Amino acid sequence: MTDKSYTIANSIIMLVDHQAGTVGWVKSIPQDTVITSCRVLAKMAVAYDMPLILTTTVEQVVGLTLQDLQDIAPKAYADRYARGGQLDCWDDQRLCDDVAKLGRKKIILAGLTTDICMYWAATSALKLGYEVLVVADACGTTSVQGDDMTYARLRKAGAEVTVVNQVVTELANDFSQPVYQQAQTIMADEIISKL
Repeated sequence: MTDKSYTIANSIIMLVDHQAGTVGWVKSIPQDTVITSCRVLAKMAVAYDMPLILTTTVEQVVGLTLQDLQDIAPKAYADRYARGGQLDCWDDQRLCDDVAKLGRKKIILAGLTTDICMYWAATSALKLGYEVLVVADACGTTSVQGDDMTYARLRKAGAEVTVVNQVVTELANDFSQPVYQQAQTIMADEIISKL
């Protein structure tokens, strides 16, 4: 039986266009929730040496990657895939080639906005043969309807949709193991302490 789970060893984390401007367009969920969820995903990637892909679009208009992500993952930020305006990050051949070289077929994906750049990133990844797990609380758009309609289309296309707590506990599903205690600390610092 094939293992369907997303693991530290078989997955990459891809954060699409979490920029100063794009986060300001989010009205479907609290903007702080999006930022916190992105912080958790980036911290998991750094803590467990998972590939972390950051992308941006039209930085001169929309701004740079969120400062939180720059601070948590400076190498991924320095290596980010900056586009000139294409809505689909997979139109960047360098990104396509670099992700393929990683040899991992599972992508934990979030992006802004849900119904534009994240949608195209997810559907293109599926067409390229990747499995896609969309982290809904690290995404958002101008309306709840925009999120709802997009997630319905993505599920129909074959993506799964979840939230950041579930992702962390799938990647690190036994907090009694020393190797996973850092994941527990990340959740405690970023989520539980803010309840």
